[in-house]
Amino acid sequence: MVSTRSHPQGDFPAMEPSPTKKAPRSRTSTASPAPTSSPELNSSPTAKSLARRAVSNATADVAPPSPSEIDEPVWCHTASNLTILWLTVSIPLVLWDTLYILLRPHTMEGGAIHWPIWQPYEIYAAIDHVYGWPGWENQDGFGGAQGALNAVELVMYGLYAMIIYNHGVPTTRATGLQVGEGVNKWLAGGRKVRGRTGNRALVIGFAAAVMTLSKTVLYYFNEYFSGFASVGHNDWAKLLFFYIIINGLWVAFPAYMTVVFGTDILQGLDTAAESSSKKRS
Repeated sequence: MVSTRSHPQGDFPAMEPSPTKKAPRSRTSTASPAPTSSPELNSSPTAKSLARRAVSNATADVAPPSPSEIDEPVWCHTASNLTILWLTVSIPLVLWDTLYILLRPHTMEGGAIHWPIWQPYEIYAAIDHVYGWPGWENQDGFGGAQGALNAVELVMYGLYAMIIYNHGVPTTRATGLQVGEGVNKWLAGGRKVRGRTGNRALVIGFAAAVMTLSKTVLYYFNEYFSGFASVGHNDWAKLLFFYIIINGLWVAFPAYMTVVFGTDILQGLDTAAESSSKKRS
């Protein structure tokens, strides 16, 4: 019996492990490394959303600026929608008025080109004799002089409007009149012109507005100091509507533009002065 235990019978060598012990060793040697994260974490929608949110919060501070904020200067000229509307209305009217004055007497009642373009001037010429036959026959030079200045103003306003139209970009916050949110934010909007182009537009518009304002006020003063020689024959109703209110529009809106554009100029000069002082310090 001793001999039988020392030399076992069968096909297996004495030192070879049994089949029941070989399988665990094989599985241990060929198993892949354990995943670093739990399958439940990777497949969980909540975990994924939290991870994306963390990445989004981490990169929020370095997000690229919007196109409208790229290379935006510290200061630039903006034309309010109210200014643009006034130019749209006034430029054709002033052109009409200027041609009437400079082409007299052909544009006056009985003239070769009076009808139909300048026929409405019959009403105003009867109220203001500067525009009528009495002023022409008395060789009143004030009407012609203000008509010549109108032509200069038209050129300047035309240049300003062209720059605003060709180089301006819409903005929701313009300088000038701000009435809350305006009519659908219209009164708070306008067009912005950046850089040197905006600077030139601002100077041209400011000069034209000052010319219009001073010339219209001078027109009133000329009548006052002459004892109302050209309009004194009217009753107060006609004088109030046709002379004071209508002509007063060319006082109110140019005065508005003068104040707003002048404020823009001061802001630009202040910005340049502050930038220069920072460079020297």
